[in-house]
Amino acid sequence: MNKSNLDYIDTDVAYLVGMIVARGSFHQDGDVRRLVIQFPYRHEAMTPIPGSQINNIDRETALRLSLDGIRARISELLEVDLRVERKAHEVSLYAVFPRETIGWRDLRFITGGKSNYLEFEVPDVIFNSDSTIQKEFVRGIADTSCEPSYSDLYIDQRQRIVIQVQFGNWILPIQLCKLLQEHLCVPVSNILWGHPNLRAPGGGSGWAKETRIRIFAEGFEPIGFYFEYKQKLFREMVKFNKDRGYPPPKVCNPKTKKIRGRKSHHEDENSERLPEALRGKHFNSYYKICTALGCKQGKKGPQKELFTVGEED
Repeated sequence: MNKSNLDYIDTDVAYLVGMIVARGSFHQDGDVRRLVIQFPYRHEAMTPIPGSQINNIDRETALRLSLDGIRARISELLEVDLRVERKAHEVSLYAVFPRETIGWRDLRFITGGKSNYLEFEVPDVIFNSDSTIQKEFVRGIADTSCEPSYSDLYIDQRQRIVIQVQFGNWILPIQLCKLLQEHLCVPVSNILWGHPNLRAPGGGSGWAKETRIRIFAEGFEPIGFYFEYKQKLFREMVKFNKDRGYPPPKVCNPKTKKIRGRKSHHEDENSERLPEALRGKHFNSYYKICTALGCKQGKKGPQKELFTVGEED
C-alpha cells in the first residue's frame, strides 16, 4: 500500500480491510502504533459433516498454518513485520508501525477513523468498488469470523456457513447483508440477532451474544475462503447440499413471510445494552429487528434495489 491516494484500493487491501472490520483494532501508545487482528477458536476438534473424507481438524494448528500462509501477503502490503501470538482461546496477528506510515494512515482513513470491530462498518470505498474488490473484502471477513461447521445446519440438515459479528456492533450486519445480496447476489438465509426476544425468549440474561449471519453453503460458493482448512470443509458442505437436491437459495421478500409464533415479552427489552432503535420494543421476528435498524427490504420499489432475509430457523 504505497500510494498516497486514499481512495486507492486493490484486492490485497480489500482482503486486509475485511479482516480488520471483522476482528481488528488499532492501538497507539506514544509513537508506537499497533494493528491487532484476533482469530478466536474453540479448543475441541472440528468435526466434519457425515461421510466426510476429512479427518477431525485441530483448530489451533490449522489456524496457525493458515496464518503463516497470509503473513507474507500482509507484511509486504504494510511494509512492517508481523508476529503471531497464541492466547487461551485465540491466535492474534500483530503489526507494529514505528511511525505514521502511509499504510497506517490509509487503513485508518478507510475504516473511518474508528478504533475496533465493535465500531467498524463496511467502508464506502467497498460499496463503490467492483465485485472483485467486494469479494476479497468478504473473504477477509469470512477467514476471520466464520468457522464452517456441521453444527450450523438448518432444520432439514442443509449446511450453512455463519458469519459472526460481535455483540455491540448493530450496523455492520445490516451492511454486510446489503453487500452480499444487492452487490454480490449471495442470498442470506436470516440474521440471528443478539436480542432477548430471539436468544432468550423464555427469560434470562444469556441473550447478549454475537450476531449470526446465516448463508446456505452453496449460496456462498462465489466467495469461499483462503484459509485452506476452512475451504476444504466448505467444499464438502456445498457438495452435501447439492447431492441432496436442495433448491437453489433464493432472496425473498419479508412481506410474503408469516410470523410463526409469538415471542414472549422479556424483562430486558429496555436494556441499555440494546441500541436506541431497539430499546423498549418487542420483536416477534428477526426481520423486524432488521427493519428497525435500517434495512430497506419490503419498502416500495423495484426488487433489485432491496436486500432480503429468509426463514428464521
